[in-house]
Amino acid sequence: MPFLQNYLPAVGVWRLRAIIRALSGALLLGALLGLGGCSALRLSYNNAPELMHWWLDGFADFDKAQSQRVRTDLADLARWHRQEELPVVAELLQNAQALASQPQPSAGQICAVYARSVQRMEALVERSLPTAAAVAPTLQPSQLKTMAATYEKNNRKWREEWLTTDRDGIPQRIQKIRERLEDFYGTLNPAQVRQLHITMDNASKDETLYYREILRRQQDILQTLAKLRQTDASTAQSALSVLAKGYFHSPDASYRAYRDQAVAQTCEAIAELHRSATAQQRKNMVSALQGYAGDVRALMAQTP
Repeated sequence: MPFLQNYLPAVGVWRLRAIIRALSGALLLGALLGLGGCSALRLSYNNAPELMHWWLDGFADFDKAQSQRVRTDLADLARWHRQEELPVVAELLQNAQALASQPQPSAGQICAVYARSVQRMEALVERSLPTAAAVAPTLQPSQLKTMAATYEKNNRKWREEWLTTDRDGIPQRIQKIRERLEDFYGTLNPAQVRQLHITMDNASKDETLYYREILRRQQDILQTLAKLRQTDASTAQSALSVLAKGYFHSPDASYRAYRDQAVAQTCEAIAELHRSATAQQRKNMVSALQGYAGDVRALMAQTP
């Protein structure tokens, strides 16, 4: 269920998590997922370096020198992203519009667009590695403790929501998903709402396995950063590159199988919903994507 909670609310490739993640990507680390309008997206993208600095500082509590380095590099990263990545996002949106206009897209077509969005996220992380490699060796034990405490705070919240036998929260989750879908399709009919409930009931459910992967990633980060203290930037970048690969391509085979199944189920669920969409609902979806495409073109034309 965590996968459907993450992917389906974003309407899979229709909304293109890449609209959010590849537009702002690691610059915002998902901070835009809750924004509904193009104007909000544009405003937040233009303020991405400052927002990302604020987010990172909340984790590591930078000293003055670290803060200045991160601010400068985030501004450079934002310029690179605007020049190099936004044209790719524009192409993704164009492909998504073409797909959304079809009455019967396949799950494979949807997953293919999603896979491309993940590739853009990986490219952004790779571009960020020199900054991380410059700062990582300077982190103090107290800063790593701050990071660990923040992780545990986030984990506690996650456990309360997902690692529970109480099913009272499931209707609220489904309602949130429905609201996201209706932002793009318009009002869902009763049959579509019933199918959404069936999809959630039949989804791969292994919250424990997913949580184990979260913990693995966090421990890998903390242990790697601890080992990198007072090393050189080249050594740090090599280690962080391995860390990044492990994030996108988990070494846990059981988790990879679960993830692949969950993603495939999500693509099929989106394809099934779209096949049931009326002509007006498909038109609504295309219109929404066109709005985001216009936003991307406006951002590409701006000089930061």
